[in-house]
Amino acid sequence: MRHSSLEEDIETDSYQATLLHKEFAQPLTLFILVKTTLKTNACSHVILFSSDLSLSYHKIIDYYELRFQIKFNFRDTKQL
Repeated sequence: MRHSSLEEDIETDSYQATLLHKEFAQPLTLFILVKTTLKTNACSHVILFSSDLSLSYHKIIDYYELRFQIKFNFRDTKQL
């Protein structure tokens, strides 16, 4: 599956597929997010994985964002 969007001068392309890996027993959902700044043609990309095949890419992104928020909260709590 492929999806594109344009916000200001940043083009975002997202790709999603269910794939197999020879060393992992079950299928994985792979999600690739590519952002391109149209003015400079600079690209960045993120690759996310999930073993839950029913998750949409929106949920996968939300879960990864929450993961880092939780990690930072634990770090800040340890410092107090």
